[in-house]
Amino acid sequence: MKSCHHDMRLDSVCIIFTCADHEKQEELKELVAACEKEVVHTFYQDVKSISFRTYIGSGKVEEINSFLQKETVDYVLFDVDLSPLQIRNLETIWNITVMDRSDLILTIFEQRAQTKVAKLQIESAKLKKLLPRLIGSHTQLSRQAGGKNKGSGETQLELDRRRTKARIHEIKKELLNIQKERATQRKRRLKQELPCVALVGYTNAGKSTLMNAFLNYAHQQDHKKVFQKDMLFATLDTTIRRIQIKHYPPFLLSDTVGFVSDLPHDLIEAFHSTLEEMTYADLLIQVVDASNENLSMQQEVTQRVLHDIQADHIPMITIYNKCDKTSLPYPRIVQDHVYMSAIKPTSFEALFDLIHQKLNPDHTIYELILPYEQSAILSYFIKQRKVIDYTNKEDGIHLQALLSKEDSILYKKYIQKN
Repeated sequence: MKSCHHDMRLDSVCIIFTCADHEKQEELKELVAACEKEVVHTFYQDVKSISFRTYIGSGKVEEINSFLQKETVDYVLFDVDLSPLQIRNLETIWNITVMDRSDLILTIFEQRAQTKVAKLQIESAKLKKLLPRLIGSHTQLSRQAGGKNKGSGETQLELDRRRTKARIHEIKKELLNIQKERATQRKRRLKQELPCVALVGYTNAGKSTLMNAFLNYAHQQDHKKVFQKDMLFATLDTTIRRIQIKHYPPFLLSDTVGFVSDLPHDLIEAFHSTLEEMTYADLLIQVVDASNENLSMQQEVTQRVLHDIQADHIPMITIYNKCDKTSLPYPRIVQDHVYMSAIKPTSFEALFDLIHQKLNPDHTIYELILPYEQSAILSYFIKQRKVIDYTNKEDGIHLQALLSKEDSILYKKYIQKN
């Protein structure tokens, strides 16, 4: 079987599309490019009846085999997930490495992983996918002895399976410890009583760019910024930053792993501790690539993942990012929809108004004048993170504060009428 190449030439891939969904076909090509592989040929097979042995029909298997005999190809990639038996049979017939869609996504994640937790999560997902494939992977080591004695091949297979299961168990324990650490950190954050805002959305929609734009606007130091690049799955870890803008109460902002259609189950399970952060948010900001022709499908995928992790009940603002690449007028805000460009953030004042309106739906911004002898009220407001801005003047302390209905009644005599 041909091995993976790591020279200057890009690995070549032959894709087999088994459905006529154009959006999913284009997405798979983007995933191949993200994996730094080159598509050299595509086959189309509208599968009406799935073959238990090879997924596609015998005629198409032979057609592809004839092509592979003449052309130099490193991998054959399917747009669906295959069973271990189907992969094994096809690799035997074609004498080439066969990948399915989950394999491709796992490879991209493996290339992008930087932190220990991301590497552990990906290793866990890969091993779980490998485990059922181990059966039959040692067929060349067939039973050497008759009777009731086990041959070396069977012994090696059992050893490999035992080692794989042991490693999966070991990783699970490590990830549980990390999950406990994150829960402790989360408790500390909750004690600060800071609201949490999470950036969510499809991969490469611009979440990390938007996070850095927030940090720039808040005059944060460069080392606080997150990695951003125009590629799929640039972010695999949740990053949390405190956002403090002069005229607004502070909040915590988290950048999260991007979504993709049909994300492998093992990957969702492995990234549970990362995805879990979203479920503790007080507000979600869905970032959508407005320039992507498949944006409707991508929004549907985001909603599906949020539903799967039980985060679809959290209030949400939708930002249509990359409007500079479209004919859409921007910056503008229509109800809970923001049209902007994260690389040209000219509507942040209005965006922060909307964020704080969502975080405090029962609060209103009031102008107050407090006599200096009532400075204890100002101290109370500051402690409760209600103050937006204040200045000292001759007639007292002039302030803007975010007050609930009860507060507005209690401090009515200090509120200035417009």
